[in-house]
Amino acid sequence: MKPITSMNKINELTPTEQHLAEDTFLFCMANKQEHYTIPFLAARAGVSPTKLKKVYHQVYGTSIFTHIRKEKMLWAANKLATSNLKVIDIAETCGYDNASKFSAAFCSVIGCLPTEYRNRVRLE
Repeated sequence: MKPITSMNKINELTPTEQHLAEDTFLFCMANKQEHYTIPFLAARAGVSPTKLKKVYHQVYGTSIFTHIRKEKMLWAANKLATSNLKVIDIAETCGYDNASKFSAAFCSVIGCLPTEYRNRVRLE
């Protein structure tokens, strides 16, 4: 028997389940400054926490918080490259009130500190 690939798993999802994951992602990104719990997101969607985590992982291939953090940092990288916003202002928009925690998260996703990233992309 063939192993199930992630594409097959997505095809096994109902349109409602696909929408569940996408809606959760869009809600979190529209409210980047907020921190949500799985129980809150599940209640918002009207499903169990286990169901939400399972469906989200099937759609995006990773956990909710890992995916949201990655997407927030990609958004932050774009802002660093295209605006003159202060790093702390970008951090706050992404839900970090501490610049060092934001920098650590940014570095773990992007591979360098926010100020290094900004300097690098502006030299290109």
